Amino acid sequence: MSGIEDKIALEIVTPAEILYTGVADSLVVSAYEGSMGVLPDHAPLVAVLKPGQVRFRSDGNNIIFNTSDGFLEIGKNKVRVIVESAEAVK
Repeated sequence: MSGIEDKIALEIVTPAEILYTGVADSLVVSAYEGSMGVLPDHAPLVAVLKPGQVRFRSDGNNIIFNTSDGFLEIGKNKVRVIVESAEAVK
C-alpha cells in the first residue's frame, strides 16, 4: 500500500528563503560523516552537512540541489535541510 505515510515531508531552506517544500520518496545528502540516505520512518537525527548535493525522488522525478554547508534535521517522516545557500540543478 502506497500513500502519504510512505513519504517524507521535505523542506530546503536558507536564511533568505524556502527553496523547496513538498514530499519525497527518499533523499541522499552530503554529510561530514559521508553520503547519507533517508527513507520514510528514519530515526530522528541531526547531522552537519558539507558542501555538496541534496538529491531526492518525488513523484517519479529526480531532483537535485547543490548546497553549501549546513544542517539536516530528521523527525517523524519530516526532513528539514538548513543551508547557507542552495541552487536547483536544471
